[in-house]
Amino acid sequence: MLKPPKILLYYLIILVLFGALSYFIPVEGLKLGSSGYNLRWISLDKILQKKELQQAVPANDSTKLVFDEIVDTTKTVAYSIDSMAANTVTDLDSVFSDTFEAISSAGILRLTYPASFKKMLEAFYRRIETADDSGKVIRILHMGDSQIEGDRISRYLRQSFQTNFKGSGPGLVPLYDPLKQFPSVWIRNKGAWREHVVYNYPRLIKGNQYGIMGKVSLIDSVGESSVNITRSSMAQPGASNYYKSRLFLKNIARPLTINAYWDSQLISSDSLQMDENITEINWTFQKAPQKFSLYFESDISPLFLGMSLDSLSGVALDNIAMRGQSSPRLDKTDTVLYKQMAAYMNIGMVILQYGTNMVPTVADNYTFYRQDFYRQLQILKRTMPGVAVVVVGVGDVGKLTDGKAEAYTHIFKIKEAQKAASLKAGFAFFDLFEAMGGQGSMIKWANGDPKLAMSDYTHFNKPGGKKVADWLYKAIMSEYEESKKH
Repeated sequence: MLKPPKILLYYLIILVLFGALSYFIPVEGLKLGSSGYNLRWISLDKILQKKELQQAVPANDSTKLVFDEIVDTTKTVAYSIDSMAANTVTDLDSVFSDTFEAISSAGILRLTYPASFKKMLEAFYRRIETADDSGKVIRILHMGDSQIEGDRISRYLRQSFQTNFKGSGPGLVPLYDPLKQFPSVWIRNKGAWREHVVYNYPRLIKGNQYGIMGKVSLIDSVGESSVNITRSSMAQPGASNYYKSRLFLKNIARPLTINAYWDSQLISSDSLQMDENITEINWTFQKAPQKFSLYFESDISPLFLGMSLDSLSGVALDNIAMRGQSSPRLDKTDTVLYKQMAAYMNIGMVILQYGTNMVPTVADNYTFYRQDFYRQLQILKRTMPGVAVVVVGVGDVGKLTDGKAEAYTHIFKIKEAQKAASLKAGFAFFDLFEAMGGQGSMIKWANGDPKLAMSDYTHFNKPGGKKVADWLYKAIMSEYEESKKH
């Protein structure tokens, strides 16, 4: 692990090189591709009415609707490193004075955000409260590091939103889950599957086409492979019940055969021809399957960008965990593809929860992290314009020194860097560090009764994850009733 002086020297060298490059080679814009991606939607079933969902017969309508939707070409420009001068809390307060909502009111945890964010929050309220009647699914992306892995917090957030605004299903899942990170359903594979993630180096996916999940699945072997999705006893109520599945593919280099099974019954068989664009295949069900299986046969594997398992309307909440990362790494992915998928998937809110992996890096200040985090938020704003983003600040973390639990003393600086970046980007911030109790609180969470964290003094356990999810849900929705009066 690099020591702090080496890290700061590294960033200084990058700044000097970037300045020299921009001086000699001015960059006005980089155009990625001469045309947009075609989105081909192959619907294998008619959309079923809600009153039919209780029938015990799987949908197997053979009618197919095929159409192309041309997505406008999007340009991406080179991002300059944030030149924001403020390095202290006092400086930031003077810049953003009179623009924040209170963190808490009458003991209720709330979001902190600039005044411009309020319209985005109210727009989110309107979308989720009408989602069930609209016949559409409104998505919430919960993105973060290992703190949210295994649906640890997301499952309870999902339950709260779906209980209050309808919806079911676990949301977006990969085709291959070697680490078993999605306990709301069990994903099992046959064949030589591989997972590629945006944060691993070297990146082997051509053009960094990792999609909205930051990961893709591939099949190595020639011939037939499969994915089987079965219900899980670990799921929250309703999470494993889904009535629509959408499969997202890209770069079909050879003809691809897909056979779909509802339990053991074949419900569709389709052959897809070569196509480099995004292809969606979706299935709807009259009754939530106990097992849903897809069998693939092709000479060359396409890119499997993911599969959503949702209801026909309401709210879906996706868990997108990136172990070991301190940001979503959006600068390392194809932002044109990212923007297209985001627009196509009807995203209403993004919840970002990073910072734990920055804790081992001890520095006098975290300007370098604030700048990088702000850059990620700017990319998110460009790829998901108008979408409300809530940044969850890093929680407290403890460590063992000679067998004794000790608190880190610099976490406050990290969460203030995240807060500054979030507010400058025009997004909301939830102060998890302060909500937990500040410095040393993780030790109390891990050793308390009941225990709310694991013995590593870093990750929440299930009760702790539920507590955090409850706080976060209440903070996001704290102004909902008031918003309905306007």
